[in-house]
Amino acid sequence: MSEIPPALHDLIADLAPLEGAFSPVLSMGRCSAANLSLSDITDDCARRLMADVALSEPDGDAKLAAAYLIATVSWNVCEPLAGLALRGLWIVAAKQDAIALSERFVHWEQDREKGVSLTFDLTINETAVAFADVPAPREFAKVLEQLHAPLIETLHRVCGLSRSALWRLVSDSLASAFLEQGRAIDQAEIAIGRARRILRDRGSKLFNKQTNFEWISLPEAPDIGDWMRLRGGCCRYYTSGRSDAEYCTTCVLRSADSRRDRYRDHLRQTKLS
Repeated sequence: MSEIPPALHDLIADLAPLEGAFSPVLSMGRCSAANLSLSDITDDCARRLMADVALSEPDGDAKLAAAYLIATVSWNVCEPLAGLALRGLWIVAAKQDAIALSERFVHWEQDREKGVSLTFDLTINETAVAFADVPAPREFAKVLEQLHAPLIETLHRVCGLSRSALWRLVSDSLASAFLEQGRAIDQAEIAIGRARRILRDRGSKLFNKQTNFEWISLPEAPDIGDWMRLRGGCCRYYTSGRSDAEYCTTCVLRSADSRRDRYRDHLRQTKLS
């Protein structure tokens, strides 16, 4: 692998945690034995992580837990890598042990509910990755495929959720990560263009014609709007057994009009309050 760019450590320091305590703490160095390699999560380990990541949904089934796990892992991988890419460093090659996970539980309280959720911190093995300082979406996508493929095979074997359903959740994480990192540096439209290059590549496992972005504005205030990431996959929350469980706002299973109406309600709550 090529020499690590001197700017990498500075760029890592500049990455804001987009989801607060749920965002990964990113470190560089050799992965320790205490870390979980993305390429070496056994069936038993996957079952344990599935149980931990679905603590808030005790009535959910194994497919829900697997969907939650791949969505959580892929977000924690994609968030910092998309941030680095948009700042000029695209990961273009990685060995199997390039990225390792460290489990961390986050206590949260929202809308009079409390809970504990699993997230992951990341260690990037500096000797096992290579970066390019020009946009390289195809090579970037290949790295993401390589990193996530072993876990997807394990989860498919353990819970029976289809590989395509699991890959769609990785694509959704990629899209969300690029959008949020683009917003963070006031380059949302550039970020969307980069993400679409990957999502529309039919030669990639991340290809998804339904994962997309749509500008939504308020009819009563057309100058107020924002980009909505449209999911191509489903986290299966609607199967959780909760009395109020339904499709998420951006879920692929919702109608387009329903997504837009719910997102406009979100804009009213966040932009007009």
